[in-house]
Amino acid sequence: MNALATKIARWIETQGPISIAQYMNLCQFDAEAGSYTSRQTIGRDFVTSPEVSQTFGEMLGLWVAQTWHDQGRPAHPRLVELGPGRGTLMADALRAIAAAAPEFLDIAEIVMVEASPALMTVQRDKLKLIGADIAWHERFDDALADRPLYLLANEFFDCLPVQQYVRTPRGWCERMVGLKDGELSFALNPEPVPNGDTLLPLTRTGATVGCVYEVAPSALVMAEEIARVIASQGGGAAIIDYGYDGPGFGETLQAVANGKPAGLLSEPGEADLSAHVDFPALASAASRAGVAVYGATSQCNFLADLGIGERAERLIKSNPKDAREIAIAVDRLVNPAEMGALFKVLCMVPQGAKQPPGFGYG
Repeated sequence: MNALATKIARWIETQGPISIAQYMNLCQFDAEAGSYTSRQTIGRDFVTSPEVSQTFGEMLGLWVAQTWHDQGRPAHPRLVELGPGRGTLMADALRAIAAAAPEFLDIAEIVMVEASPALMTVQRDKLKLIGADIAWHERFDDALADRPLYLLANEFFDCLPVQQYVRTPRGWCERMVGLKDGELSFALNPEPVPNGDTLLPLTRTGATVGCVYEVAPSALVMAEEIARVIASQGGGAAIIDYGYDGPGFGETLQAVANGKPAGLLSEPGEADLSAHVDFPALASAASRAGVAVYGATSQCNFLADLGIGERAERLIKSNPKDAREIAIAVDRLVNPAEMGALFKVLCMVPQGAKQPPGFGYG
């Protein structure tokens, strides 16, 4: 049992079992041993699309520039990235925006929303090389709600804490983290959720005993907050993540360490924890806040419509020695057998705004 596991065990001994959402928060953001607060997981535990190919961030930069242009180029826009990783996506996006719409950068405020001090340092080092004036915030809040918002979120929502409920003969019971023989262990709350079939969305669709239902309340709140800003101030949001595009049951919470599956409870803080994003739930939350929602569509279709194939061809032409590596990297992004189908894209724009780029296929 590592130091964080011992700390969590002591907490459970005194306070009782904790929810999976609480457990995820401790694993990610514990001040001394959290996976985000104390170390870098990107590149060690997993590789994100911006790290696969520069074309990914470039396409999203073009998405921002075109969306801004289609909305009449509103003054004082704010470009925000949630969970910016190493800063690679923003660096590539800014380069593409500078080429396509330099006037956007002349008037835009650029903000990185990052909770990890370690990653914030990496981002500052990377982005200072491009000379952009960038601000950092630890969270998305009302301070970012007073301007047209153009927001990018790649592999951000999958890391937000989830709660799990299991269908039992006595009703829907929340899965908790407790102790068994001195070790962290999963257990069910003995008391079912009152009126669970009514209170838990979609659970009235014939769930049988043993079914697991996952929900990420903080993700829904975040989606609604973003949508509310876009509805009132203008702008657009592109959310890219792995997830599902239809309702259903199942457990998707996973732990990855050093690029391989790891035990969810074995070494807390040493692995990256994530769960598949419920895109229909995000879309519903955003719609309630008054925006027009597009998608979720596949990453493959989205990037193809933005012109990633043409960009790859130009990149290969100017870098013929790297042609094979460029082609392999782009194929990984768009191939349905790789990241092209598993990863989805959901976009928000104000009601009445032009359809955002990335949805003109077929």
